[in-house]
Amino acid sequence: AEFLAIKEKAKDMSLDFDDKIILNEFARIHFEKLPNTVWSTTKIVHYRKYIARYIGSKKVIDIKQMHIRHCMRKQEQLSLAPRTIKTTLELLNPIFKEAISNRLITFNPCDGLSIKIPKTKKTVLQASKELANILKVINNLFQDNPFYLSFYLLAVSGKRKSEILHLKWENIDFANNHFLIEDTKNGEHQLHSLPYFVKTELIKFKENEGWVFQSPLVPNQPINNVEKQTSKIKESIPNFTLHRLRNVIVSAMAEQGISATLMSAALGHNNTNTLSKYLTLGYMKGSQQAADLIGDIISQSEILETND
Repeated sequence: AEFLAIKEKAKDMSLDFDDKIILNEFARIHFEKLPNTVWSTTKIVHYRKYIARYIGSKKVIDIKQMHIRHCMRKQEQLSLAPRTIKTTLELLNPIFKEAISNRLITFNPCDGLSIKIPKTKKTVLQASKELANILKVINNLFQDNPFYLSFYLLAVSGKRKSEILHLKWENIDFANNHFLIEDTKNGEHQLHSLPYFVKTELIKFKENEGWVFQSPLVPNQPINNVEKQTSKIKESIPNFTLHRLRNVIVSAMAEQGISATLMSAALGHNNTNTLSKYLTLGYMKGSQQAADLIGDIISQSEILETND
């Protein structure tokens, strides 16, 4: 009976914490429980590059706020952006909460720590006009390349680059005009509307399964960047970035009086500050509103030619 008890305990050694466990080991166990997404990978890389070297070898029970502050100061000295430094707190906070739950510590050393993010002006002036110009440039460059035209049309609709690159054919419902995003920043599955102008391009190179934006060089892997194509757009629109597209579409939606809830849903956010306490975001409806707006601009300016 004792040998059986020892055997069972050996199976659960990774869960048998004691006050000697160091942060690196505890963080490793924490990360193993995270879903296998691009965002999880980003967090793990950040931990290894900017946290492990400073406090990773310390015992979890010995880590205080001053150690975390020291870690963040070191990141400042590396000229990391405030938003990147904030990732440190976003990583460590759930780790220490788990430590509290396992009775390793009684106080979260992240409590009371914050990073001030410089305010940036998100609103784009004359957004509808800028959106029309972006659509025109994109179509002129990629009208004979449905692969990249569909990519940028999805980006114009407010989708993140990683969400587009990790889109799978089996998650697109062409019959009902919607698609599922599995790998989102907030870790949840989201159902979005499939705009007709994107559907038209996707059908031109449609497959039954696999990555939609399959790499031509690496089998069974999506492409990992679109910098070369983006640089072509920059020649006509110098301030063009994939992230700015999200600002442009949401500002254009605001010009049309679309609610903040649906604007957040179109971008894939899971909250609108205090509104999130009372409302459930409609990703499908929000993305449909964004698609309708783009469709109106396309129709008015005859930017893209489509066939029914």
